[in-house]
Amino acid sequence: MIRVLYAGGAGAMFGPLFALSPFALEMKGLQFHNWARAFIEGLERGGDIRVTQQPSWEVYSSFPRELSALQEYDVVIIEEVEADIFYFYPEFYSPDAWTSPETIVLPNRLELLREFVEQGGGVLMVGGWLSFQGRFGHGVWHGTPLEEALPVVFQPTDDRVETPQGALVAVQDRTHPVMRGIAWEPFPPLLGYNRAVARPEAEVLATVRPSERAGEDPLIAVRQYGRGRTVVFASDTTPHWGVNFMKWSGYETFFRQVTLWLAASKAEPDRPGREVVTAAAASPPKATRTGTRPAARARAGGSVSAHEKSRRRQGKPR
Repeated sequence: MIRVLYAGGAGAMFGPLFALSPFALEMKGLQFHNWARAFIEGLERGGDIRVTQQPSWEVYSSFPRELSALQEYDVVIIEEVEADIFYFYPEFYSPDAWTSPETIVLPNRLELLREFVEQGGGVLMVGGWLSFQGRFGHGVWHGTPLEEALPVVFQPTDDRVETPQGALVAVQDRTHPVMRGIAWEPFPPLLGYNRAVARPEAEVLATVRPSERAGEDPLIAVRQYGRGRTVVFASDTTPHWGVNFMKWSGYETFFRQVTLWLAASKAEPDRPGREVVTAAAASPPKATRTGTRPAARARAGGSVSAHEKSRRRQGKPR
């Protein structure tokens, strides 16, 4: 059984808010949304993966504080949780702690994540407004210890590329285990992504760009780090950027294969890395919009996945 710790993927929606008078404001609703439900159900559907989810407020208080506790999991997935949530602890803001004579020092959980990968664990980071560097830089993942283990280097400022018209995606490698056996075209319109730079030792499996005039950025990149593995998906797995992606026939298969590949690093600790492919070195095929075929240079291959049955999904406000 592959054990996955999923950080993020949920939130609360307040409202509507009614102004009854200049002196009376009333909130008439509070809803909890688990927008990662479909993603998690897809991972667990085969019976070989078990997911433990921690929304961001639980990450803040309950994410593992020791490497041994983190190593109870094979894979950690981070989706829309800013780096500060891992840095901060409730103890820092307790009045009792402020008046206590004891020194307060707690583990750097992002360094623990880096060590987790180095010693054989797997990490998937997904894009979004609070991922990578994020909206207004609020993700603050640039310069973190975990960034050292990832396939990309984040920008120091707001790295969002909003594409309401649908981004252009080009598959660079259909033979990698996370990409194999998936019908990649037509690919659904992504409504945005985070721009980053691939490391020289990373493998860029797919690229994305906002228009024909723009340069290509990594969309799917993988890396071997120490005895472990990391993957980044630069768009979101949930709304709003991923609202079309969630409905794609290959969605469930792709992320199951990503998870299985990340977890396999423990079973194959000495597996040599694949040939390095970088975004700069690759000669990318011409990307196409949804509904058209990618350039002929993209290697053909893979069987057509069966379309998933309709599943109930929770919306994520933006």
